[in-house]
Amino acid sequence: MDILYTALKPAETLVLATPRYTPLPAGTQNVLNRLCPLRLPDLQFRDGRTAARFRDDVAIRRIALVAVGGWPEVGNLQLLVDIVREVAHTAGVPFAGALLRPHVSFMQGPDGLSESGKRVAAAARQAGYELATEGAMHPETLAAVSVAGA
Repeated sequence: MDILYTALKPAETLVLATPRYTPLPAGTQNVLNRLCPLRLPDLQFRDGRTAARFRDDVAIRRIALVAVGGWPEVGNLQLLVDIVREVAHTAGVPFAGALLRPHVSFMQGPDGLSESGKRVAAAARQAGYELATEGAMHPETLAAVSVAGA
């Protein structure tokens, strides 16, 4: 765990990335649980709920989600969005957005990425650029990644 904590402490942006084929993949839950030692043991009551912000030596200032799924509806990824949004809220940092790709297999053509898959991949790269340079991803960029049937 020391490797994880050493890597996370100086990071300004925490990007949680996961496939979603079950409500909450075990690996994702494991990482979320491992974030607890990065929080202060001093609990606060905020917005009607108990919360614990990150320790002073943790640089994380925003949390984002990247998730893919096998089903065609983007709504199947909403539970992950809600969970990561809640993690950000209780840590006292902004939720920087969710890059969601439903039916990820639609991106594949017979010889690699399909033309629509290439457009989705380009939009995903743009979203990463926006997150790195502006601290959040634009809604229209996220919508281009999530477009059904592409």
